[in-house]
Amino acid sequence: MNEEGGASSENGGTAPDNGPATLSGVIERVITVKPDSGFAVLSIRTHGAERPVTLVGEVLDARPGQVIRAEGSWQTTEAWGRQFRARGISLLAPATEEGLMGFLASGAIRGVGETAARKLVERFGTGLGEIIEQSPARLKEVPGIGGKTADRIVESWQKEKGARDILMFLHTQGVRPARARRILDAYGENAMARLMADPYLLARDVRGIGFVTADELAMRLGVRAEADIRRMAALNEALRLASEGGHTALGMTETVERAAGLIAVEPAAVAATVERAIATGRIVARTVGEQLFLQLPDLARAEEELAGRLAAMAGPAQEMSACVAIGTVEQRLDLALAPSQKSAVAGVLAACAAIVTGGPGTGKTTLVRAILASIDDDGIRIALCAPTGRAARRMTESTGFPASTIHRLIEADPARGFGRNAERPLETDFVVVDEVSMVDTLLLHGLVDALPEHARLVLVGDVDQLPPVGPGQPLADIIESGILPVFRLTEIFRQAAQSGIVRGAHEVVAGRLPPLRSEVSPDCFGIRVRDAEDAAQKLIELAGRRIPERFEFDMLDDIQIIAPVNRGAAGTRMLNERLQPALNPDPEAWLEKSGTRFAVGDKVMQIENDNSREVYNGDIGRVVAVDARARLVDVRFDDRTLLYGYEEIDQLQPAFAITVHKAQGSEYPAVLLVLLREHGRMLRRQLLYTAMTRAERLLVILTQGDAFERAVRDVLPTRSSLLKHLLIEKGVS
Repeated sequence: MNEEGGASSENGGTAPDNGPATLSGVIERVITVKPDSGFAVLSIRTHGAERPVTLVGEVLDARPGQVIRAEGSWQTTEAWGRQFRARGISLLAPATEEGLMGFLASGAIRGVGETAARKLVERFGTGLGEIIEQSPARLKEVPGIGGKTADRIVESWQKEKGARDILMFLHTQGVRPARARRILDAYGENAMARLMADPYLLARDVRGIGFVTADELAMRLGVRAEADIRRMAALNEALRLASEGGHTALGMTETVERAAGLIAVEPAAVAATVERAIATGRIVARTVGEQLFLQLPDLARAEEELAGRLAAMAGPAQEMSACVAIGTVEQRLDLALAPSQKSAVAGVLAACAAIVTGGPGTGKTTLVRAILASIDDDGIRIALCAPTGRAARRMTESTGFPASTIHRLIEADPARGFGRNAERPLETDFVVVDEVSMVDTLLLHGLVDALPEHARLVLVGDVDQLPPVGPGQPLADIIESGILPVFRLTEIFRQAAQSGIVRGAHEVVAGRLPPLRSEVSPDCFGIRVRDAEDAAQKLIELAGRRIPERFEFDMLDDIQIIAPVNRGAAGTRMLNERLQPALNPDPEAWLEKSGTRFAVGDKVMQIENDNSREVYNGDIGRVVAVDARARLVDVRFDDRTLLYGYEEIDQLQPAFAITVHKAQGSEYPAVLLVLLREHGRMLRRQLLYTAMTRAERLLVILTQGDAFERAVRDVLPTRSSLLKHLLIEKGVS
């Protein structure tokens, strides 16, 4: 067989290594496959060969029984021996008896095992495929094959043929195997029709495919450079990218210019498409003053509905019959409230919805405790929540009331959205949300939408911290709108006033440089470094020896290293690579995945929410056991230990150093903050202030040149959103 030159050369040993060759055969066994890339190591049974051969390469559909043809070359290595390295792999319909046997006995057809497969092949030989397609009733000529089994064989054959055709079509269009498989998984048998109708939907529907990839495929499918569908997709992409930057809306001119830049056409061409995009619901337009803004539909709806509900809650509430006198509250809490705190408690309890904001040391936590203590618990259902798991646990510890993440409270599901909503509201009377500065517009809308009509709402947060990672800045917008009563705490209480960390943070938020000298503030000082390498060395010395010895802090449990960014020489990834072997040099066991080591004793962070196990994005734990053979990792989070299988390890990342955004919502006994010139645009006042307020007892800032001064001076650019305007508009009406 000429097309099986690779196979014949394997059998005869005539084809030299590295020379071009072709290999055809049936996948006998999938040795390993990486779902994200499609890279696989396969055991291939070739026609007439005594033993299988090993093939490595990217494959569209790696399953036992699948027939393939590969173009590539033979290679011999000391570690792996002789194997076929494929440059391209095509899927074929089973045509040989081996291929037909492999397909039928692969387990893909319920009720057909190896025995039935052998009988079918013995009866019809290589003509079995033609029988299935043209004379399926003849399958029942084989003993043991009834009508239902015959129907399943035909259905599976046609399904496999359709999938194979789709995958091969995508392959011819330059789509890599892993992406092709994800497209097929997303659209199924309708994939071809969906792609031909609108290939840009890939960027929305298929993980790992962005606008650029979808646009390249669209152009290969014949979409013209200035086609309407392409321009509308560019408008959507411009608004989507803006939302990733925190904006919920963009002016029309800016949107058009950004969209035109994405597809390299004149802005006028894109502008001509805006009206149709609005008419078809792809984007939403709203006029504010004399300017026209464009929005993605989900963000427009979220802002509109959030503003409407908050405006409806803006008036005074009916007096709560179960309130406790302030004097009794003070006795319950064993403390004396300041006049400003007493006034705030009374004001919050008199409102349907209210905001409490203030910096470190101003008594936000005490105020929340007083509000809760003022409510007689008989019959009043209270719900406490925060945007992160660590913030929710801190809330529980400080108030004595159970708290959850917002996502858990409103039963968030990535596929189905929020389980709690206006049709299925929360069963609660009084909701307190902490760390609201971290909550984006979509999440706050989801929470407010789930409130029953009678429920009270208290939003607590520090408006001077970093805005949410997601789109919008609802806390700032609500405060600036003036629609809800705002209780701004400014008095720094005596114990907090003694903290150099608290004093320094308030100086920074006011735009003033605090003294970073240990003789002035022994709990808040700076250390000069030359560069990223010098910073890493000093971090190792400080976290590994000096601070634990001097302050009796645990090296990993009490000390947290924070940096502005993930990437770069002074980003958390590189810092973790340096810190891990220095702070955990001799682990008893470890395993490695995708170049990252996970060892007993390592500090790690959960980077995605897992409601079923109650572990959330930002939770930090310690690796307590590793089974390298079984590829399992045990991680202790606070008072419980969770087991991670090899595929689940991707939910973890080293956490010797973390970003400021990941640290937000948490506090640590000691914080080492790295601020270098290379952090560039991340050197902003809100980021510095947020980082400083993560430290409870000790803050050390490692800084270079004028990096600290720039961080104090420069503020984040204003986000573009319409919530403030909508709140004012609805409040007036």
